[in-house]
Amino acid sequence: MAGFDFGVMAPILGEYFDTDVMDIGRSTLVTLPDGSTSVTDPKVPIYTNVPCHISFDTVDNPDPVSVGSIPIIQALRINCAVGIDLQNADYVTARKLAADGTALEEYTGTIGAPATSQSRQTALMALRQGV
Repeated sequence: MAGFDFGVMAPILGEYFDTDVMDIGRSTLVTLPDGSTSVTDPKVPIYTNVPCHISFDTVDNPDPVSVGSIPIIQALRINCAVGIDLQNADYVTARKLAADGTALEEYTGTIGAPATSQSRQTALMALRQGV
């Protein structure tokens, strides 16, 4: 028996949920005309205004070394289409938009490796850590 292909739902999910945007930058090694190499600035975006949906997560990350410490990580969850070129250690500027398109909040930082399903991909960006 064949399963349901959730990939067909991707355009519908994106149309209704991707109401925020992000800029994506990354460090890449480039060869200069003189033959030397340099690393690009990750804060300079290679993609801008990429549609996404941002929300927040609280991640419990217990410290096995110190029993009394249970750090809680506040994370920004970024959901977007599978075809977006999102990679581990990308520098992302994510903007939460109002209904009229104005930016309500802006979050910047480095994301972890995106998790991909049939219809969406998700990446986390640590915002703050508390005990």
